[in-house]
Amino acid sequence: MAGTRGIARFRGEQFNNRIMRNHHFDENNKISETYLDIHYQNHREILEETKIDVFIQVNDKAVAGLSQLEVSSDVGNRPVATGNSVEGVVLSEKIQLRVTGTDRPIGDADADVVYGRLEEQAGKYVLKFYSIEGGSEQPYAFAVDAENIDYRFVVRTNLSVIPVDAIVKGGAGFVEGATDAKAYMNLIQLMKDVYGASGTLDNDGNANLATSIQEQIDKEIQERAASDQGIQDNFAAPSGAGLVGVITDSNYVGLTVQAVLSDLASRIKSANDSSDSRMDMIEQKNTDQDDRLYKLESADEEEVFEAVGGETEYLLTKGLAKDKTVRLAINGQLQTPGINFDYLKNGKGEITGFNFAPETLKVIDGVPDVVFVQYKKVM
Repeated sequence: MAGTRGIARFRGEQFNNRIMRNHHFDENNKISETYLDIHYQNHREILEETKIDVFIQVNDKAVAGLSQLEVSSDVGNRPVATGNSVEGVVLSEKIQLRVTGTDRPIGDADADVVYGRLEEQAGKYVLKFYSIEGGSEQPYAFAVDAENIDYRFVVRTNLSVIPVDAIVKGGAGFVEGATDAKAYMNLIQLMKDVYGASGTLDNDGNANLATSIQEQIDKEIQERAASDQGIQDNFAAPSGAGLVGVITDSNYVGLTVQAVLSDLASRIKSANDSSDSRMDMIEQKNTDQDDRLYKLESADEEEVFEAVGGETEYLLTKGLAKDKTVRLAINGQLQTPGINFDYLKNGKGEITGFNFAPETLKVIDGVPDVVFVQYKKVM
């Protein structure tokens, strides 16, 4: 072996452990990956088993006057994710909505955020819109002049295959999360409370008011204090007398506001006393009238007539009788209604007279039957 120019081939076991270094390898003659076992399939299986939820954004959808929108063409042929480990469209998540090309959420009449829910119906996907009303979820319909919207829905996939459209499409900005949206709507509400319904947020970081609200409040306090002091000065005697005209008006007595007020109070008291006296008189008259009316209503009316023979009816001459108050007697004998006579009544059920059977009232030997009627009169 002394003449051998070199060793033609090394066996693996001829190399000691940890003696190979980077400089032993030629960068221009790399080892083929066919000779390397990196367990690619194992790594891929790990990626495939790792699920991830990603957003898919769809831009510039017309929703004017709509409460739902068919979006099958946007979702594509993706299946529904029926579990946490099942890939497909996630229907349990709220759909975020924004005005097209902005990060501005959409609010309802109460400034609550409008959102969507994706539903699958017979293979078609429908996006329905909702907002919170009275603490519960209620369907929402956009106004007929509503702007177009961008929306994003959730797709469950794995780390080995992330959809190319999972990143926001079109470059439109998006505020993520209901908290951000709610904060934005609260900011809008605060802005309108400060600037009024026509106020806007121009996002330049500069004040929109030439005079800050704090400065306006301080100025208002100062001016109010000065005004109050001026009023006190104007009402001081004798300025107050001139202010209310007591010098030239004969209806007032005195040269000061206090004197005028005292005179006015005296007149008011006198008028009240007179009014109280008249009220007492009126109340007494009302009491008297009530007594008279009670006596009239409670007193019995009486009528007496003599038969001429053969009469079959008698009509009351002093007024109408109340039902169930009539006592009728012939020759001193009480008569029974429905047996000895019948009532005659008007349309209101008030008694107008009586109906007798033929031969009930007679004149015998020149002596007529006498009918006596007692009743309470209809007032």
